[in-house]
Amino acid sequence: MNKDQIAIYINEHPEFFNEYPELLRKIKAIDESDLPIEPLNTLSIADRIIKRVHDDKAHLKNKLEWFVEVAEANEKIHEHLYEIERAILSTVHLDEMVEQLKVEITRRFEIIAVRIYLADGADHFMEYKLKESYPGGINGTLRFFDKNAAADLFNGELKPILHGEVKGDSKVFVEAEEKEAIKSEALIPIILGGEAVGVIGLGSARENHFYDGLRTDYLERMAEKIGIAMGNILLIDRLRRKQTVTDKQTGLYASSYLEPSLQREFEIATTQGKPLSCLKLHIDYFLSLLESFGEAEGEKILQDFAKILTEKCKSYGIVFRIDIGEFIVLLPGADAEAAQKFAETVRSALGPLRYPHLKGYEFPTISVGIATFPHSEMKAPNDLILLASKGLADALEEGGNRLILAATG
Repeated sequence: MNKDQIAIYINEHPEFFNEYPELLRKIKAIDESDLPIEPLNTLSIADRIIKRVHDDKAHLKNKLEWFVEVAEANEKIHEHLYEIERAILSTVHLDEMVEQLKVEITRRFEIIAVRIYLADGADHFMEYKLKESYPGGINGTLRFFDKNAAADLFNGELKPILHGEVKGDSKVFVEAEEKEAIKSEALIPIILGGEAVGVIGLGSARENHFYDGLRTDYLERMAEKIGIAMGNILLIDRLRRKQTVTDKQTGLYASSYLEPSLQREFEIATTQGKPLSCLKLHIDYFLSLLESFGEAEGEKILQDFAKILTEKCKSYGIVFRIDIGEFIVLLPGADAEAAQKFAETVRSALGPLRYPHLKGYEFPTISVGIATFPHSEMKAPNDLILLASKGLADALEEGGNRLILAATG
């Protein structure tokens, strides 16, 4: 057999390389520049096959590089979305959520305009009289439109609409300066109860920043989270009518707000694969202090401790007063190690506190139970509280002034 016959055989029987993989490695190792050129600058069949192997290898390399770039870009997008979701889901007022959403989106993506329209007359919003509460919308970002407008805009479908070329004909960005500046847009339905009750408009100054055929799953997810955030805010508003969301003595969130907050953070941690830590803190011997020195002195200690928790948490955690001398701190994104460090920071911050007139209680201390999701025993949000409570009980049983991390698993 000559080399062309051998080449044809190998081309028709690629399984040949299963028994002789070292031969395939040698072929791939041949430099393309070393290929012999036949008369008239043509390649022999054997050399063409070798060249094709090299072309395939180069194509595969380029494809792998492209996949890596796409994966890195997607990872970056998901990081941005996670932060946006965290920001909007941690707000308890609609105007705060709208403003936070606008700031985060324009800061993290090439977006120059954000617009939210809610359907005036949608049952979900009628119940809470949103338009009556915000008759002029919110800072130009949130506005209201007719109940049927959302359904008409999406032609009855609940999928984002992308316009690669907007030439002053947007149905969402209608101001004169917007018509001139916005060159492409994404319109994303806000879905509650299985129907479109609003639209989120994202406007870009670049043509085809959004275009038909672009992946929209991340846009849909963001809209879903915005719908959840609105639902949470409306729920909190209902709670606010029935009972206060904040504790009057400390200014921290009250226990009534713990359940919806925990539900929200647990859902985020579960879907995003992020850790969530819970700390249950107890001011040691607080009941005895109240009995000995009265509520006024106890309230002063509560307020001082609440200031420390607020300062240490800032935007990092969510703090609740749940009982006499007891508090819960939720730390989204914090693993067990980070939660322990946070607890030690709080304990250290108590050091400067002195109450010399409270004999026997001059130097306040705390006990802390810590639990972190994921954990083999956590199937529901309340399991996080139960494990943190167990850690606190163990800390108190050992004499207090310590922190105990529930066993991880």
